[in-house]
Amino acid sequence: MEETKKKLPLPPEETDTEEWLVTYSDIMTLLMTFFVLLFSMSTIDPVKIEQFGEAMGKELGVKTSERTGRVSLAQIDQDVKEIVNEENLNEYVEVTHSYRGVTISIVADILFTRGSAELNPQVYPILDKFIPKIKNSIYQIAVEGHTDSDPIHSDKYPSNWELSAARASQVVNYYISQGIDPERFRAIGFAHTRPKKPNTSPEYKSQNRRVEITFLAIS
Repeated sequence: MEETKKKLPLPPEETDTEEWLVTYSDIMTLLMTFFVLLFSMSTIDPVKIEQFGEAMGKELGVKTSERTGRVSLAQIDQDVKEIVNEENLNEYVEVTHSYRGVTISIVADILFTRGSAELNPQVYPILDKFIPKIKNSIYQIAVEGHTDSDPIHSDKYPSNWELSAARASQVVNYYISQGIDPERFRAIGFAHTRPKKPNTSPEYKSQNRRVEITFLAIS
């Protein structure tokens, strides 16, 4: 009698029931790469980042300023805008924020007479409104002078470069005289090279003549 050979049962084929994880992982990697690329191409706005942090902090019941022990750029942006609105300064003062920080832009025509860098004493109260915010912050302050494109030729200011730099320096000197640490300031003149509007009308030129005070996100 022929010996019957019994075949041992083969083990069941292994099937990978988690193949979807591989696809999911690939998708997540691609998405992360995509968002990192977008982030690297975008302009980082520190104020928006801090506002996001403040919103998250409120959800957790903790303010960012309490955690860091300092006044944030987002708080400075909010407080300065409130000052401008409460004092009805919107016609002369604009507050903006960008990757550089928070900027207070003041129309130069209320600060100086045409072709001059001597501060008008009547604007001292306006400049004084921002002193507490400067003193209570830790940020470096850039004061930048801007002119329109009309050339200037005088014994004191041979060009708009000298005029814009002198105007920025006058504002810095005023704040130093009010007890603010001079090491926190830098005075810069840009002449007509960074206009807000095209220099095509008296109105636009007036907007281009300005002094900007910026709380710098990066020193």
